[in-house]
Amino acid sequence: MIYLIGGPPRVGKSTLAWMLLDREGLPGCPTDALVSMLQRAAPEHGVRHGTHPDKAVLAQPFLIEFIRAAAEALDDTDPQDGYVVEGDIVTPAAAAAAAGLGIPLTSVFLGNTKLTPEHLRASPDWLEGADDTTYREIAGWVRERSTALREACAAGGHVYVDLGTGYTQGIERAYSALLAS
Repeated sequence: MIYLIGGPPRVGKSTLAWMLLDREGLPGCPTDALVSMLQRAAPEHGVRHGTHPDKAVLAQPFLIEFIRAAAEALDDTDPQDGYVVEGDIVTPAAAAAAAGLGIPLTSVFLGNTKLTPEHLRASPDWLEGADDTTYREIAGWVRERSTALREACAAGGHVYVDLGTGYTQGIERAYSALLAS
């Protein structure tokens, strides 16, 4: 089983992935590694880090091939065999496309429609040296992306968990949703 975790930056994707890796012993990979590889090795594709709106669209064909390769490496006779893929390029469209190829997967999408600049400051290394305006802009962008993601998940029948209120309970709900499939 491939476990997909998507959502905008700073909403809890890595935390949820680490829960699966720790509790279930599953291997995994953040899509930041895929984006870094594409940015450096194949810049002509335009996939690069950042909060630009085309990032996930440009990366989708490569992400789906990565998911396919991970799925092919799984042992079909072992129901506990799995692989975790998390990142902001994991979208409902990518999950639907991979599922359409017959890849065994489950997905959950995280958002935070209440993210504040203060929440972002809790991880200062991410926006090191940024000014107050940048923190406000990024927090607003994450809230907007979370709202759009919630709507896309509702339209496509994907699980969406908003972590804006009750972070710990939300992460546990997302964890349970992934394992329920």
